[in-house]
Amino acid sequence: MAYNRASALFLIAVLFAAASNPLAYGQVLTVRGLTVSGSLCCTPTGNCPGQGIPGVGVNLNCTILGVSTVVGRGITGVNGSFNITVPAITGLILALPTLPCVATVQLPLSPVLCPVLNATTGILGATVNSVGTLFTSVFGLVRAATIEAFINVRI
Repeated sequence: MAYNRASALFLIAVLFAAASNPLAYGQVLTVRGLTVSGSLCCTPTGNCPGQGIPGVGVNLNCTILGVSTVVGRGITGVNGSFNITVPAITGLILALPTLPCVATVQLPLSPVLCPVLNATTGILGATVNSVGTLFTSVFGLVRAATIEAFINVRI
């Protein structure tokens, strides 16, 4: 009888250890979306610190199978910050630290919103980097990401 009890306790301990350990290298974790956050400020580069610019459209463009596609759109809030959440997209690998995505803002901006960026043409673009966190949303498990510094890509 002691043999069965010892075997049962060993099996329970193994199951508990397996269930409490994080995913091992190479195991698949299904990520069902991507949330990108950032801020746009009224400076010559569009980068903060500075006064946030409200009401500006921001596009999230990702390269999927060699083609750049707008996968999401957002609008900056009263302090210039934005969050764009998109569901999982076939062909987009969300496990990389630097994602194949760029957040873009079309220039020039209204002189009422930002006189500094009113005289500038082109597109502000910022690369997207994973911050390595996952959270649950209406899409399921979502990877969080943030933008790097904006640069002006003149057209």
